[in-house]
Amino acid sequence: MIEFADISPDIAVPPAEYCRLLGYPRGHALQDRAAELAAWARAWYAEHGRPWVYARYVAGPQTGENAVLLEDAQFHGERLRKTLQQSGAHGVIVAAMSAGPELEERAQELWQEEKPDEYFFLEIFGSAVVEHLTTMTGARLCAWAEDRGMAVLPHDSPGYVGWDVAEQPQLLRLIQRSGNELAARVAALESGALRPKKSLLAVFGVTRHVDRLRPLTELVPCESCSYAPCQYRRAPYARWLEVAAEELDPGAKYNVNTKALKRWAGERLTLERRGDGASVS
Repeated sequence: MIEFADISPDIAVPPAEYCRLLGYPRGHALQDRAAELAAWARAWYAEHGRPWVYARYVAGPQTGENAVLLEDAQFHGERLRKTLQQSGAHGVIVAAMSAGPELEERAQELWQEEKPDEYFFLEIFGSAVVEHLTTMTGARLCAWAEDRGMAVLPHDSPGYVGWDVAEQPQLLRLIQRSGNELAARVAALESGALRPKKSLLAVFGVTRHVDRLRPLTELVPCESCSYAPCQYRRAPYARWLEVAAEELDPGAKYNVNTKALKRWAGERLTLERRGDGASVS
């Protein structure tokens, strides 16, 4: 019903989404060095990045008690199974998208050159590109489905809650069955990790039972879609409804990537004890 391969997808990452991934609070405006690095990362990727998106339709998904069958491939994503079952989905669209290997290669060079700030901003921009490619793919599919009296459901991916990332290689093989050259540009390790790492595999359900989506808000993809100008929006983007930064609990606890912090501390942080007992880095 639909298949497309795009080697020139939209990479206009919204500044707010990039800032969010960088770890800044909602509504924050980048300034000085941070603004310079963010602009540099965008400019570098616009010149050197090679993003792409590939998607194809798979008919007749079957849902059992604990699995989903797509063609002859079986998956155990619980949220995917419930989404397809509750919506009466008659098909799915499997997609692969990637920011390409160029960004990853340049980021590693920056790390070796001892430029951690440039490394960080470029790495995070790669993540932002993948998120944006996913959003724009969803918007494109929504437009296609709306014209045909259908609806596209929120995407799901191995590694998301309830879906073991180890099923990623199997999903990739399903996507690559078409023999499309673009889909062959990504590889999956046995662990489920993708190469290039700034890549994503996704499954979008498709249903003709649009009426079922109205009482089941969790089946409406709009709440997780940041594509502001979409004319098919059925619900506001969830992050637009978040409380303002000043209303956040100052005593809240946040999770951090301890492995990354340990690596950063081991390779980049030095402490010097001064005569007055203070420590400086």
